Amino acid sequence: MTRERSALVKTGIVAAVAAVAGYAATLTLGRTPPFPFGPPELLVALVRIQLFVTTFNLIVLVLLIRSYVSLYRGLPNKYTRSMLVLSVALLLYALTSNPYVAALFGFSPGVDLGPFLFIPHVFVGVGIVVLFYQSQT
Repeated sequence: MTRERSALVKTGIVAAVAAVAGYAATLTLGRTPPFPFGPPELLVALVRIQLFVTTFNLIVLVLLIRSYVSLYRGLPNKYTRSMLVLSVALLLYALTSNPYVAALFGFSPGVDLGPFLFIPHVFVGVGIVVLFYQSQT
């Protein structure tokens, strides 16, 4: 029971740190140029939400990968290796869907899907947090 509580507390701390980092990332996002579709305020809000969620996912995934590397060193088996590969794939997904990465390569953040721009990232984030919790127990 004590181990479960400590895993839950550790997961909560990681999620809180990632949430703060995601919020900090949204504060650095300036106003984007006007786009031919939708009101610019909606665009800015949607990109901020996407930036928050993808930054949150990146932080938790980096810590999850660190956890799986530690587990793999102590117990090298197919399950741990596959969880490590899954975590790296999710990290690459989160990295490539972050608006800052697109801007780094010269693409402007465009929105034509409305809230579907960030909703898939929310579900991935929930899965990442569950994986992180499971790796702690």
